Amino acid sequence: MEAFTTAVIDLGCNSFRMQISEVMDGTYKIIEDYKETVRIGDSVYATGNFTPDSVQIILNTLKRMRIRMDNMKVSHIRAVGTAPFRDAGNTAKVVETVKKETGIDIDVISGEEEARLVYLAATGQFDLSETDVLFVDIGGGSTEFSFSSDGALKSHVSTSLGCLKLTKEFVLKQKATREEIKKINEEIKKTLKNLKLPRKIDKIIFTGGTVNALSLIYARRNSLSNSSVKYVETDFIAHLTDELSAKNYEDRKKIPDLEPERADISLAAALIVKYVLQKYKLNIFFTFAGGLRNGLTIDLLNRMGKTLLFQDRDDIRHSKLIETGKKYKFDEEHALHVTDLCHKLFLSTFKHIKLKKSDWLLLEAASILHDIGQHIAYQKHHKHSGYLIKNTELVGYTENEKVMIAEIAKYHRRDAPKNLRAFCRDLSARDNERVYKLAAILRIADGLDRSHMSAVKDLNVTITEKQIELELTVKDDISDASDYISTDREGVHRKKDMYEKVTNKELIIKK
Repeated sequence: MEAFTTAVIDLGCNSFRMQISEVMDGTYKIIEDYKETVRIGDSVYATGNFTPDSVQIILNTLKRMRIRMDNMKVSHIRAVGTAPFRDAGNTAKVVETVKKETGIDIDVISGEEEARLVYLAATGQFDLSETDVLFVDIGGGSTEFSFSSDGALKSHVSTSLGCLKLTKEFVLKQKATREEIKKINEEIKKTLKNLKLPRKIDKIIFTGGTVNALSLIYARRNSLSNSSVKYVETDFIAHLTDELSAKNYEDRKKIPDLEPERADISLAAALIVKYVLQKYKLNIFFTFAGGLRNGLTIDLLNRMGKTLLFQDRDDIRHSKLIETGKKYKFDEEHALHVTDLCHKLFLSTFKHIKLKKSDWLLLEAASILHDIGQHIAYQKHHKHSGYLIKNTELVGYTENEKVMIAEIAKYHRRDAPKNLRAFCRDLSARDNERVYKLAAILRIADGLDRSHMSAVKDLNVTITEKQIELELTVKDDISDASDYISTDREGVHRKKDMYEKVTNKELIIKK
C-alpha cells in the first residue's frame, strides 16, 4: 500500500494539538506532534462565548497549522472541537469563520464521543483483555469516563468536571483556600455520585494534558523515562495534591517539570485524580499521552475502511511488535523466519541453560525487531536497533524489559560482549545473564538465515554430552538452495561463540 499522510487536530480549552502521521501497510507513524497553548477556555467560562480576542487566537493558530499541513502534503484532515466548543454560545459562527478563512472543518464532538475515542486510542496502547478498566480523560472543560470489560467497551459518559472550569468557578485568588478546595471536592463528589461507575475495577488509566504533566513530575522524581505510557504510585498523588495546595500560582510555576501554563489548573486535576483513586483503592494507576489524538487518527483511518494491525489480531503485544517493524520498514519475512527459528532453538535449550519459559517473550520481541536499525543505516545497524527499541513504545513490556530487548537485539551480530554478567549498566547481574543467553540464541537463528532466503525450512536440535547438533531441513522449492545453505552455515559459524559459551557445548550442523 502506498503511504499517505493524515492530520488530526484536537481543539481543547488549554491547548490546540495537531498530530500528523504517515500511514503505511496497516500502521501509522507520527511524524509531527504540534502544540500551541491557547487558553480559549478562559473566555468561554468567563463570558459564555468566544470573545473577539479568542476567535483571533483560534484563527491564527489554525492558519499556522494549515501551513504545516500543506508543507507536509497532508491528504486527509480531521479537526474536532471539544468542551469549549460544546459550551460556547457562538460556536456555530466561529466554526463558519474558521472554515471560510482556513478551509478547516471543525467537527464539534460530544463528550461521549470524546470518551469513545480515548478508549479507541487505549486499545492500541494496552492489553485490555481479561481485565475491567476505567478510563478517565481529564480536560479543561470536561472529564470523560469510559469502562471496558474483557476488552469490550461497556459504557462511556461525559461530565462537567473540567480542571480549568473548576478552577475558574471556585478559586478566586492565586492560592486556593481550604474552603475553595473543599468546594471543589464537594463538586467532584456530587458529580461522580450521580454516575453509574463500576464498583470494582482492575486498572485505572488517566489521560489528558494536565494529568500527563502530573505523571511527568512523578517520572522525573523517580528517574523514570518520559514514555507516553507511564505508571504512577497512588500515594504520590496524595503528596502532590498537598504540595500544590500549599503553593500559590506563581510558586507552582517553579515546580520542576510542571508546565507553567498548567500551574493554575494542576490542583483541580490532581483533586479529580485523587478522588477517583480513593474510590477504588488501587496502589498504582497509568497515564498515556496523546489519547484523543491517537483515537482520532485510528478513527479517521477506520472511516476510510482501513483496519490497523492491532485491531485485526487478538494478541496486541505481538501485533504492536509487527507494527513497530513496519514503521521502520523492516524485512518482515526475514524477521518472522528468524523468530520462528529462535522459538525452535529456545524450546529445545531453555531448560538446559536455566532460562524460564516466560523469557521467550523477550526473545520474541528482540528477534522481530533485531534489524530495524537498518532504517537509520546498515553500518552498525545492530546498535541502531538497540537505540530504536529503547526509544519506542512496546505494549506489554516494562521499561526494564524494554532495555533487555534492546540489548538482546543489539548483540545479534558483531563481537560478543566480553563480560557475561555485567555488560549493560542499566540492568542487574541476573538480567544481564538472561540477556546474554537470549542473545546467544538470536545470533544462531539469525545466522541460519544469513541469506535472507528462508532456505532453512525447519531444524531439529539434539543435545549430547559434549555437543549440540542442528539437523536442518531445507526448502525444496527454491533454486540454488545449496548455495544459500552454505551462506547460512557460514552465518552460524561466525556467531556461535556466545551460544557455545552459555551451553558449554560445541555447536555443530549435521550434514
